[in-house]
Amino acid sequence: MKLFQWLLFIGSSSLLFFVDTSFGQATFPARGFSAILDDSEAEERLNTFRDAFFTLSEQTVHHQAYLYRFQFVHYPKSASPVIHHGLLSGPYPNAPIIRVDLLSNPLGIDSVASFLLIRDHNNSKAWRFKKGGAGTEVLTSKDWLLSWSKGINHTPFDLLMPFINWPFEYEKSGRVCGRPAHLFVFTSPHTPSQFSPSMSGVRLAIDDTYYAPLRIEYMDGGILPSRTFSLQSFKKIEDHWVVKAIDSKDRDSRSRTRYELKAVAHGLDLSPAVFQPNGLSQPIIQSSISFRDL
Repeated sequence: MKLFQWLLFIGSSSLLFFVDTSFGQATFPARGFSAILDDSEAEERLNTFRDAFFTLSEQTVHHQAYLYRFQFVHYPKSASPVIHHGLLSGPYPNAPIIRVDLLSNPLGIDSVASFLLIRDHNNSKAWRFKKGGAGTEVLTSKDWLLSWSKGINHTPFDLLMPFINWPFEYEKSGRVCGRPAHLFVFTSPHTPSQFSPSMSGVRLAIDDTYYAPLRIEYMDGGILPSRTFSLQSFKKIEDHWVVKAIDSKDRDSRSRTRYELKAVAHGLDLSPAVFQPNGLSQPIIQSSISFRDL
């Protein structure tokens, strides 16, 4: 069974790995045993990952929507933690359509900002609606690396994962975050990258069993990754695996933001309109939904 919406926010252990000098002389946390793949096996693994997270169902899906309560806890280098509350939702498990609502409080009705992401192999898209703004706006590729809100290290880019279709190289296999994994390096086909002039590549560790992204490193030619995104814990809720915590560490600010899942609700009938760009202004009402606290 695949991890249900690794989600999201979705990428740390200090494990040893040699890094190609074109990406700097840092170490990637992978050690221990995991079966080495040949070229065809590596490509098959990556294609399975792509299909699992980038394929839109051709059939109408009913009674399968989900809604999660979460919080971003931001830990600055030398200040008190700051908490941001939010909702994460989608029309069905593993759907490439994802909605993120940032709230002023955990049980809030009106969103401070709402985002809609559609992951696609070749044409991912993103929109944003801000309270008090001029309406729903399209986010360009350069906007995807901007944080969800000021003071958060996580970004829409982490969920859209456009790099998954860049030229890649299977690097090795080992244990990442305590699990057998396979490591891939993706190099931007454009110089400079359309997302950021400084981005030179991305390193991804995929879980051997669940095909979930355990760790992502964003490279800019420095000794250390500019940002790391790593899964910290997950839990099985009924028939679904859900990610409980994901850390995003920023090299330059030396800050860390943790995504923490607080409550889940599955098997919902959410209006299809809330997963359309023109429906971002429509709030998702929590009061009628029975959540399971974690």
